[in-house]
Amino acid sequence: MPQSDPALPLAGIRVVDLGWITAGAASSTLLLDLGADVVKVEGPGAPDPFRQWEGADLGTDWWNRSPFFAFTNRGKQSLCLDLKDPRGREVLLRLLEEADVLVENFRRGVMASFGLDPAMLRQRFPRLVIASISSQGETGPDRDMVSFGSTLEATAGLAALTGAGEAPVITGRDVNYPDQVVCLFAAGAIVAALLERDRTGQGAHLDLSQRELTSFLLGEELIAAAAGAPSPRRGNLDPAEPGERLVADGEGGWRVEWPGGSAPVRDGVALAAAEEFVRGTAVLRSPDGSPAKGIPFRFARRPLAVKDSCHDLGADNRTVLQAAGFAAEEIDRLEAAGLLATAPRTAKRG
Repeated sequence: MPQSDPALPLAGIRVVDLGWITAGAASSTLLLDLGADVVKVEGPGAPDPFRQWEGADLGTDWWNRSPFFAFTNRGKQSLCLDLKDPRGREVLLRLLEEADVLVENFRRGVMASFGLDPAMLRQRFPRLVIASISSQGETGPDRDMVSFGSTLEATAGLAALTGAGEAPVITGRDVNYPDQVVCLFAAGAIVAALLERDRTGQGAHLDLSQRELTSFLLGEELIAAAAGAPSPRRGNLDPAEPGERLVADGEGGWRVEWPGGSAPVRDGVALAAAEEFVRGTAVLRSPDGSPAKGIPFRFARRPLAVKDSCHDLGADNRTVLQAAGFAAEEIDRLEAAGLLATAPRTAKRG
């Protein structure tokens, strides 16, 4: 792995990222922003679905042209390795010998199907911090549920309080709110586990349920419901604050008003052009000029920035394996066997 900035708090921490879409991948990106070295591992038969999301260029290498993937995965080394093959599993285990953190958000049971059950990994690598980010958690009656942002908003109780009238409202694919916030919780839990490891010498298996974390966001509303006084779905009207309201501005937009003031309701276009947004860190630029997922915090004496663009699929196969101690001949054999790749096995978009 490359040498990280020694001035950053997670300098020298090595992360193996098996995350998909946002929940897992964005969690490891926050660790990268704090100074960790991150290797993103994808399979040639199952690359990150973000690679074929909307906006991917239909050219000859569409898998390297997805803005959604690049936005979330800038700066990571890319290893394309077939974990379904036992030989690929052995390669990953060798990588984990030097790793500090493993991040994954597969459906429950997928890691075990690869021969990478977290209990086994904890026994083999006692200092490893494993972050399993799932829909409903590792235990309980719904542990095998496959979820998306919409189903998480529904099962967590968030959708029931969103919108107005009879029908709940989910943010769906437009926002996918639970995925966007779980990375903040996950990154914080991982840093805490690393601090605990410094005290005890022991890693951890972090069981992070997106449904539970989304319910946590309801705060006092969840407490009120548990006490038998649930809040109704109010939409934009709150009887406790009758002076707050949403009104049309007469120019095709909206404003929110409250006693003594008002503010425009900004869409993405207006927000991106706002001076405070441009000066902020929610969205930054990669060295190639493309928009990149920003950094939600700042250090006064340690400037944070997006220092690397998104790497092509498998661009770092040899570099990563050589750093892990693989001889050139071993890497050649893995390439010849098809266990390493720089393109999906099927280069057609469905």
